[in-house]
Amino acid sequence: MSASCPICNTPDAIAGSPGRDRLFNLAPGNFSLFRCTSCECVFQHPLPEASALAKFYPQEYWWSEESKQKSLPARFFSKLEKAYREFVAADHVRFLNSCARENASGGKLLLDIGCGSGTFLHLAQAHGYIPHGMDISAKAVEIAHRQYGYTARQGEIGSRIWDDCHFDFITMFHVLEHLRDPKEALRYAGQLLRPGGLLIIQVPNISSLQARVFKNRWYGLDVPRHLINFTPKALGILLQEMGFEFQLVPRFSLRDNPASIASSLALWLDPIYRKVRGPDSNPIFSGAMEIAYFGLFLLALPAAFLESICGYGGTIWAFARYK
Repeated sequence: MSASCPICNTPDAIAGSPGRDRLFNLAPGNFSLFRCTSCECVFQHPLPEASALAKFYPQEYWWSEESKQKSLPARFFSKLEKAYREFVAADHVRFLNSCARENASGGKLLLDIGCGSGTFLHLAQAHGYIPHGMDISAKAVEIAHRQYGYTARQGEIGSRIWDDCHFDFITMFHVLEHLRDPKEALRYAGQLLRPGGLLIIQVPNISSLQARVFKNRWYGLDVPRHLINFTPKALGILLQEMGFEFQLVPRFSLRDNPASIASSLALWLDPIYRKVRGPDSNPIFSGAMEIAYFGLFLLALPAAFLESICGYGGTIWAFARYK
């Protein structure tokens, strides 16, 4: 089987080892992975149909503060997880703030595409941003409304749900790798930006040291939900083709880089893996697993930080302005 790169259109990509759904085991069988010989992105071929993609995401994919278990330990660990999520998501707000000085529109209107349950927007609001979110999942939008009460709308990229509004900042954290057509997503974002506004992107880095060490066991690969896995070169080609002036930023991600190493080492400890594959009925045991995972996260911090310093961190960051 031959395949052309969906980013740079280079033909005859190299077939690699097939991947499978290690995280949720919702998608049976193996998925063919190819690496482009030019931009070096790794992609699935053939791409799953849109109708099939929706089945790869469980309802528990979007985190909620609410606990179905009303016991005191369950409530305690739920609050502890919320505090941890807000602590690491604050790093994304710091990046937004660092990019804000490049914003020529002068406003604070923010749209987070792929907002999930809304923790990032909640924290951004505390820094003066006016938060708006969108997500393809009605469940995620419902959770965001219930937990934080801000404006979030359900819809796919390309939908006209924001025809009444334009934004000073649009963020897309871990979105592009999930899409069959990331070019459409960038075109859509460009149309929603005010003149001088900024698009901020984060994606997993398939050329990172952790990706090279763990190979198909790398958590950031996440077959079959991640359709196109970017290198810095591939993301730059995509942004340039779609008419953006951009800057790639080598940066350590407190939320993602050490967690990706930890989950690659012990997937069975990963919180979302346990939530979907085998919910723990005993809150004490569940709490012990959470603490064990956090310990592994702390142990992974130095390695994740060092790889980022060397320019091979687990995630790629970029900010861009539509020409």
